[in-house]
Amino acid sequence: MKLHSLATRLVLLACLSIGIALGSISFVLSDKFNRFFEDRIYVELGAHLDQLTTNLSFDSAKDIVIEPLLDPRFEAPFSGLYWQARREGHPQVVSRSLWTGSLDVPQSTTPGALERSKLTSSMGEPLLALSRTLRVGEESAPSFVNLTVAVDYTEVQRAADGFQATMFGWMAIIFVGLIAAAWVQVKLGLVPLETLRKKVERVRSGKDNRLEGDFPVEVMPLANEVNELLDLHEITVTQARERASDLAHGLKTPLTIINTIARDLRKGGHGRSADEIDSQIASMSHFIERELARVRVRTPGVATSPALPVAERMLGAIKQFPREEPLDWQLRMAADFNTPFDAHDLSELLGNQLDNARKWAKAVVRLTGKVQPDGTHIISVEDDGVGVDKRQRAKLGRRGRRLDPSAQGSGLGLAICSDLAAHYGADFVLDRSELGGLKISVSWRPAP
Repeated sequence: MKLHSLATRLVLLACLSIGIALGSISFVLSDKFNRFFEDRIYVELGAHLDQLTTNLSFDSAKDIVIEPLLDPRFEAPFSGLYWQARREGHPQVVSRSLWTGSLDVPQSTTPGALERSKLTSSMGEPLLALSRTLRVGEESAPSFVNLTVAVDYTEVQRAADGFQATMFGWMAIIFVGLIAAAWVQVKLGLVPLETLRKKVERVRSGKDNRLEGDFPVEVMPLANEVNELLDLHEITVTQARERASDLAHGLKTPLTIINTIARDLRKGGHGRSADEIDSQIASMSHFIERELARVRVRTPGVATSPALPVAERMLGAIKQFPREEPLDWQLRMAADFNTPFDAHDLSELLGNQLDNARKWAKAVVRLTGKVQPDGTHIISVEDDGVGVDKRQRAKLGRRGRRLDPSAQGSGLGLAICSDLAAHYGADFVLDRSELGGLKISVSWRPAP
């Protein structure tokens, strides 16, 4: 499973590293505590062993005699604190707490040395034992006395388990706290990247042209690279538009010459050849005009522009076009009605729609801009002409498609309008007008 979130990756890495660190600390502390507690137990056993050594004596038969020790636990059977004295060739002496048992302690022949050991009593108790070997008797015939003091290790284990339980509880709390702190740290550390993302979104939406802001030194190189990329993109797009425009305009002169040759062929009696040439010229002209319209389209943004001044200017221009019968031009649009279209693109859009309506209207052309209750904005152009039936509407808006070949025009106007609407994410719809003719609508939802 791939983790696509940088924050998740960083938090998981923090969980892993913190878990390893706290686990290691817990292991070391637990081991240190056990060692410390054992050392304290051995110190206490050492005190008892010193007292046992002090209370050691021998009777006339050289048997071991131990005077009672101060700690009463040595006198209570199975109390958990025991002593034992052993001499080769003599009876073994044990504390009353051992009752009839004994301690199986390894024998040492090094006088005075303290020996630590862990063993199990005859009752099955885990014990910590401290032993000392004494050299007694004449120098020529010495013997050794082994003294041992032991304590029940269960007490140590219980204390260690209690310490570990408390420590693990606190470690769990520390782990949760550190993970929460790591999460906050990651979130705060990634804020510059989120800021960069928002600024890139503003550039993409057209609000800004570059990434501006005070970025951290780690993010600034990325912002600079993006700005250089934006500059290069702008230069590339501008050059591409210029080349497309130059190419389209450069083709017009050869097409004009070919058109002249076609007329000469028609005059010379080669009508079929001239018609074929005219058909190809028309197709190429349609393509050129449409591509020129496309390269003139601006990059859409979320900034709005008022529609009423453009609508009034385009109506004033269209009214000047020649027509046999005058038309009633109706404009219904509020002064605060805004569109996402660039002023140039809006002029292109309205100009083609109004010109189409002028050709087919009988007496009335209506331009409307309104806002629906659901927030949808609509610009529509209607006429009272003969209209277009539902089947034929699908043909309109295609490149060079004209329902009446005798009408003036290239058949590109509505196709350009459709391209412009799609470029801005708007819907382009052809419908029947309540005036009786065609209704051309462009609708969109404003950006939040």
